[in-house]
Amino acid sequence: MKPRVTIIGYGTMGRAIGKALEGKAAVTPADQGDSIASAKAADFAILSVKPQNSTEALAEIKKLKLGKKTILVSIMAGVSIKKISSLSGHDKIARVMPNLGLSVGSGIAGWITYGLSAEEKKKVKKFLDMIMENFEVQKEDDINKITAVSGSGPAYFFRFAETLSKAAEGLGFSPEEARRLVQKTFHASSLLAENAEYAELIKRVASKGGTTEAALKVLKFDKMTEKAVRAAYKRAKELNE
Repeated sequence: MKPRVTIIGYGTMGRAIGKALEGKAAVTPADQGDSIASAKAADFAILSVKPQNSTEALAEIKKLKLGKKTILVSIMAGVSIKKISSLSGHDKIARVMPNLGLSVGSGIAGWITYGLSAEEKKKVKKFLDMIMENFEVQKEDDINKITAVSGSGPAYFFRFAETLSKAAEGLGFSPEEARRLVQKTFHASSLLAENAEYAELIKRVASKGGTTEAALKVLKFDKMTEKAVRAAYKRAKELNE
């Protein structure tokens, strides 16, 4: 029997989850303001609203009074299980941090639960396996760390791709040519990285005294990336306030 799933908040991530569950679950989408009555009897009620709208959404859920067997799955960045439980009045919760990769069958998520039996945790794992690669964490703060790395990560990648494409245009390539160069390079690099260490791959490309080495001396990725990830992590924790 397919699990019954209500997705509360059908934005980018909500739609991506709905798409990933096509044919695998009975899905009912509900944008904010729509009736969320189907969540009452759902196996999984997925809370996919922006953290800034969490209070309102959780108040609606509290009025609805979810069924005792319903597991409330939150994919909101920064909003703690304690706050979700307190504002929703529900005590079976899974907090999950996926990323946009799930919309193309390549997502990954970390998750942690509250108030679930061992059997219910297995149910959560089986459900998430339908959607994306996933793993359980032992500390809730790890969800904030995952948010900063893989949750926000696609945007880091897209920003670098955008700036590299503009740099190519600055060298005289057309926008189409620049995009093709960047797109193919990044795609191939991702495939290469599946079977080798990053440091080893860098060595393969950056020969001593060569063009790549010259570029890497300019690119101060280490400190910049560390600072960026910590800023995202700090913001994830602030969103619970």
